[in-house]
Amino acid sequence: MKNYLLFALFALVSLRVGAQDAALSDEMLLIEETFSGMFDFEGPLYLNQGVSDNPPPPVPVDGGLVALLAAGGGLAYRRYRRLRHSS
Repeated sequence: MKNYLLFALFALVSLRVGAQDAALSDEMLLIEETFSGMFDFEGPLYLNQGVSDNPPPPVPVDGGLVALLAAGGGLAYRRYRRLRHSS
């Protein structure tokens, strides 16, 4: 009697697992249909001509930037001297 009960229990559990697998496969099909072709490109991806061929030219340091850096350095030095002599 005990063996029949165990057999019936295993049969019910296996049916339940099979039903869950069927439900999961239906969900997976729905997900696959939803996301199919999501990352497919219709044509080749083009870049502007010369973008990937040559690196951009270096940016020159012009006179205005040099003057701005020199003025900032001079101002910082002047404040440093004031703080150093005042204490």
